[in-house]
Amino acid sequence: MGIFGVKKKQENKKSTNQVEKTETKIVERPRICCIDTDQEVISTLEKAGMNLSIGSLGSKIKVPNSTRRENHQLLPNHNFPLNLHELDIFIMDLDSFETIAYNEEEHIREMHTGKSSYSLLSSFPETLFDPRPIASSFLRKEFYKITNREYLVIAFSSSNYEVDYEPIMVTEGNARRQGIEKHSIYSFWDYIPWQEPKYGKEITVCKSIDDLQRLLEKYKSNAYYNQTFEHPTRWNGGKKEKYENYFPLITNINGDIVSYVEVNEFNNLIVFPQIEDKANFLLEFLSKIAPSIFPELFPYSTTFDWRKQEEYWLPNFAELLDDKKVIEKDYKEKLARNESEIITNNKKYEFLHELITETGDELVNAVIKFLKWLEFKNVQDFDPANGSAILEEDIQVDIPEGLLIIECKGIGGTSTDGDCSQISKIKHRRCKQRNAFDVFALYLVNHQRYQPPLKRQNPPFTEHQIQDAVNDERGLLTTWQLYQLYDLVQKEILSKEDARNTFKNYGLVEFKPQNLEFIDEPLELFENGKICIVNIKDCSLSINEEILIEKNGKFYKSKIIDIQLNGSSVKSAKEGELGIKLSIPIKKKSILWKKASR
Repeated sequence: MGIFGVKKKQENKKSTNQVEKTETKIVERPRICCIDTDQEVISTLEKAGMNLSIGSLGSKIKVPNSTRRENHQLLPNHNFPLNLHELDIFIMDLDSFETIAYNEEEHIREMHTGKSSYSLLSSFPETLFDPRPIASSFLRKEFYKITNREYLVIAFSSSNYEVDYEPIMVTEGNARRQGIEKHSIYSFWDYIPWQEPKYGKEITVCKSIDDLQRLLEKYKSNAYYNQTFEHPTRWNGGKKEKYENYFPLITNINGDIVSYVEVNEFNNLIVFPQIEDKANFLLEFLSKIAPSIFPELFPYSTTFDWRKQEEYWLPNFAELLDDKKVIEKDYKEKLARNESEIITNNKKYEFLHELITETGDELVNAVIKFLKWLEFKNVQDFDPANGSAILEEDIQVDIPEGLLIIECKGIGGTSTDGDCSQISKIKHRRCKQRNAFDVFALYLVNHQRYQPPLKRQNPPFTEHQIQDAVNDERGLLTTWQLYQLYDLVQKEILSKEDARNTFKNYGLVEFKPQNLEFIDEPLELFENGKICIVNIKDCSLSINEEILIEKNGKFYKSKIIDIQLNGSSVKSAKEGELGIKLSIPIKKKSILWKKASR
């Protein structure tokens, strides 16, 4: 539960009905925790023999912060079962709470070990302290303790809101503020696709499981919503698609989702709107509907269990069951082989990720692996081999034209002028030692390494730094460019030989295909970019010929599928306005190139 996880004397609360002797037989599973549900819900479920524990996110506290200089140190007052990690179903009413008066004694730890403790600071003008959102975060950490088994959270919604908290560390000498942290009433779950809070009663039940749909229709007349949600989406193949594990249950008059279910391998969530008769709604849901949706949570549910007996098997079921066992065995074997291959592949190409994440020796080692993959000969990790106290280059590479020296840096920001130019001093020293001007110098940086490369400043060098590098005859390069170079080489857009030669360039080093002949920049595109109109002059194009597409400095391969001249298909063309059909779609302002004939 984090730094505030210390609880005062706590019991695993039970309702008064449980204390009284009753003849109701308690069903061991599922083990249900009711968090901030009213007494009617608890009584109804207990009478049905359900195994309940009680918890709370806590009560709001009226704090006497009446003047500008007043503040109070408070402790969260949430109450969770000690064995929460053993429970199966959690029912939460996020819109149910009580407000209590401040009592100083309740915010002093009776027993404490150590020389420091933490509290929350409530300062003027705050007069109503709400501990529920931070308790919601504590609850999420408790859910994390439930591993390798299924559980279900049922939440009756509340309007989403966040609270800023200020933890303080109390020591013998003083109380030190720890900064502000923000928590939401929905923090109990990793991701809630909430939109804006809206209130209303006009709702429509979505098509879902028949029994669940009928139940929601039955209780919708006395229900209202206070929060809307969206269906999460992701990009797949250039298109947005909805996550398949989210299912809307109820929408409002505008089509906003106000109730949904999220189904995962282990953790499952259902968000319901506020329902007046929660007691009977939950009783019907847990006894008649949930066992069929989440059978693992209801091992003792016997409704229609007799159908599983062999005497009632349907035709072909036995044969299909045998087939299933064979398929499962084959699947497990294939999956194990695939997982082993994934591990081997990740280990083999791990140096590519290290290029854009690491610093120090790890970065140098990754660069050396990349240079060897590019088939550079005689690549040497120079600093450790040298053992000199003088600042030297990190890597030396013997090349036919002389010596390539590389300084590698992994930094959180971008390079200073001094960072970029340091390699010049080393270059001059090497030239003097060799009594020759055959030394090529390169500054290689993994910049802004804590950010994803696509969000980094690319290139990270100023115009002044680039011009200085040209004047000093040295190169500037990023490890992100090396990462992209791997793909260019693999797709045979750039040869390893051309890539190696590029390392000798001055200024901003860029890896681009060599010996290209310009075709055209199409002005018109059709069929979503698969057909383009070009004007060519003295540029021979043929069907099945490979060409290169350049867009924003990146190159892609494509093949010419068809050529049309004056409305007729031709095998080749050298001049005129042509329609070209390509194997991959292109975008506007793309540039078309072909390999120049030698």
